[in-house]
Amino acid sequence: MPAIANRRWLLAAVVLAALVLGGFGMRNALRWYERPFPGVLVDPDGVVSSIGLPSWEGFQKGLRFPDRIVEVNGWRLESTTGRYRASAWDAAVEQAAREGRRTLHARVETRDGLRDVELSLVPLDPLAWWFFAGGLMVVASLHVGAALVAMSASPRGKLARSFATTALLTALFQFALFDYHSSRALVPFFHVAYALVPMSVFIVALRLPDDAPLIARYPSCARLALGLGGLLAAGLLASHAMGGTTVALRGVCATLVVASFFFFSTTLIVRFALAEGDRRRKLRALLLAMAPPYLVIGSGFMLAMLGVSASTLAWFAIPALALTPVSTVVAFIRHDLWGSRALLSRPLTRVILGGMMVALTVILCTACAGYAGLPLLGALKVAAPAAVVSAALVVFALGAGDRTLFPARAEYKPTVEQLSEELTLVTDPDEVADAVERTVARWLPCERVTFRRVAVEAAEAGAAPGQPRVEAEESSGERPIERGQVEHDAGELSLTVMFRGRLLGVLEVGRKRGGALFTSEDLDLLRTIGNQAALALAHAHTYAELERRRREQAAAWRDERAALIETLAAEITHEVRYPINFFRSVFKRGSSGQRLDAEEVEIGCEEVERLERLVMGLRRVTHRKLDRRRLAVEELVSRAEMLLRDQLGKRRVEARVSAAARLLCDPDQATQVLVNLLSNGLDAAGDKGAIGVVWAPTKDGAELVVWDSGPGISGDPSRVFAPWYTTKPRGTGLGLAITHRIVRAHGWSINPERRDGRTRFVISIPAADVSMTAEHEVA
Repeated sequence: MPAIANRRWLLAAVVLAALVLGGFGMRNALRWYERPFPGVLVDPDGVVSSIGLPSWEGFQKGLRFPDRIVEVNGWRLESTTGRYRASAWDAAVEQAAREGRRTLHARVETRDGLRDVELSLVPLDPLAWWFFAGGLMVVASLHVGAALVAMSASPRGKLARSFATTALLTALFQFALFDYHSSRALVPFFHVAYALVPMSVFIVALRLPDDAPLIARYPSCARLALGLGGLLAAGLLASHAMGGTTVALRGVCATLVVASFFFFSTTLIVRFALAEGDRRRKLRALLLAMAPPYLVIGSGFMLAMLGVSASTLAWFAIPALALTPVSTVVAFIRHDLWGSRALLSRPLTRVILGGMMVALTVILCTACAGYAGLPLLGALKVAAPAAVVSAALVVFALGAGDRTLFPARAEYKPTVEQLSEELTLVTDPDEVADAVERTVARWLPCERVTFRRVAVEAAEAGAAPGQPRVEAEESSGERPIERGQVEHDAGELSLTVMFRGRLLGVLEVGRKRGGALFTSEDLDLLRTIGNQAALALAHAHTYAELERRRREQAAAWRDERAALIETLAAEITHEVRYPINFFRSVFKRGSSGQRLDAEEVEIGCEEVERLERLVMGLRRVTHRKLDRRRLAVEELVSRAEMLLRDQLGKRRVEARVSAAARLLCDPDQATQVLVNLLSNGLDAAGDKGAIGVVWAPTKDGAELVVWDSGPGISGDPSRVFAPWYTTKPRGTGLGLAITHRIVRAHGWSINPERRDGRTRFVISIPAADVSMTAEHEVA
């Protein structure tokens, strides 16, 4: 914060110094209003200046830049004892004016040799003074204001500082330009500005709208450019101090000015051509605001260097200089290129624009009065108070007219804000209608206010959502109704309220009290209220629809829970069927006196444990977590074959499974998958069909394929895994659904296919769950 405060104090000091110099330059310029001069201006080196109008006598007699005055009325400029070579010229002009002489004799060194020219002493006309003195002072003040805005908006921004530096140097150049050719009190400041302006323009060109790669990689380039400009300025100052001429160094400065302005425009055009999206939109605004004035200014300087008539510089470059700070600030503010993130103040903007218009009025009135022959001070004394008073009267008259004839304009913001706050908490369409009626009746003095709602069913019947217009019947016949349509009949208004093509209501306003006319502002405010009412009604209808759907969803959730319980019960029934069948076969063998082998006893114990785990899972009524262990695939197939022994009869499962294949899975659920698929295959293959299991390693893991030789899947293949879907007369439709759920719970996938006369269910297993070692084997 202290650094920012210091920068602002420095900014204030710089701006104050610029204004002091501007005031000093303005004071000197006022002394030259209608002052006698010999029809041409010369610089401190005695060189004919390009500044001037084509009608001046010096230009009419062929004097052009860089012609040099060598003698005036017998005084040689080289032998002068003044500060500058042109001091003798100034002294001769003043002496001739005091003595009342009408002409001045000058010897001029031109490209064709020495010439003797007789120049008449005439008053400096007001038009020329406003172009080259008063107008430049005003333009310089605009540049100072632009610098102040930039640094106030972003004290630490690199682009803002570079722009402010350029604007202040340009203002200094303009403050001193006329003085450089007349009073010569600000010559050192002119030289400093002349040398530094092109360097600062180079820097700004590389920072719009952000740093170019060159200056981003080498930030010292900016300091180096200003350092070179400083050396050039020091050379100019030293040349004058030692009594030498600055023509050559000023030629370098002029060349740099032309190059910098053309470089600025070219860089902006190139960056715009390469930009895309939002950056392209920003650069388009900058290109339109800054490139044309800079091209005109650069062209004006180039023509002046070539000695072309000064009218070009006067009529084009100076208006371009005036346009540059205003258009640049507007472009920078609209796109926030300074990164200030500040709010644009409408009252402050209006004050600034009003002040600019007052100043412009004073300038135009004074210039016209002076051109008509009135003295400058007298014209200023009349024009300045008149412009200020007229501006104040215009503001007062507009405000009084709005309050008297257009009260809706004054009530617009508070009315809209109050209605917005009131409608925020409204969810009932009837309350929306009441709020709209109360709001309109509060500010609009009329006989009645009625808001008629249209039923939602009727509105939806009139148009489908998304249509821009609807057709509805009115008493006058069938015709299209458009959003915000206003009917004005016998002093009454009727405004349609629509949302997304649906007619939601009609706002009817009776005659104004006393038969007063409705205004355009009344209609604008009524349309705004109608738009807010449409949004509020749409919100209310949406809220009611959501409430209805919430109730339906709650009912559907209850039905879904009931269906889930039924499904869970059916799954449990399906899962215990195979253990029951196994125990039935065991009990039958035991009753017939047959002995049970160790494997049957072991499988029976495992099935009892599985049923016990199933019962424990039911107590949580949630899907239990997988208990993954690494198990031999061959053992899984053997266990499933044992559970299906009764269904298999004398057949066997044709297994092609590697003894080294291991699978990371939940043994209980993996067994259930194989049992379900093999049982389904036995039913499909019939008594003479065959079933089998194939283990096939792949590059992504492995595939476990359960196949049968049946006729294939009948019915809709896309619903084969859907619960309750079955093509068997006595099927439950849960076997494949349970299988699909278990496979997906493991992170695997299963797909049915028909290949080589077999129906195959292919389970794809990722490599993380596949192993070909015997580690962690579970017996």
